[in-house]
Amino acid sequence: MRDTLVAILEHHGYRVWSAPDGETAFSAVQERAFDVLVMDIQMPGRDGVSVLEEMGRPPPRVILMTAYAAEDRLRAAANAYVFAVLSKPFELRRMLSLVAQASRDKK
Repeated sequence: MRDTLVAILEHHGYRVWSAPDGETAFSAVQERAFDVLVMDIQMPGRDGVSVLEEMGRPPPRVILMTAYAAEDRLRAAANAYVFAVLSKPFELRRMLSLVAQASRDKK
């Protein structure tokens, strides 16, 4: 799914960098500036919410994806300045709309 989403976002003109797990994602946000992060709540290693909570402020716009209705994690995500939470499976048009909106709002 990650590779497909990367290809779709690149096709729509976005520069994309992907991470296979939470630890790699955390390292990347420490080393690079991102305008928007699209991150799964459930990742190997660190989950998306813990990455977000520890990355520092101001965070980039973050769109979290989840296949689980983990209410406590979603509440923590909202408290950690998440731009949007998308439930999987999601409509591609909705994802593209959120990425576009987050990109515009960040500038």
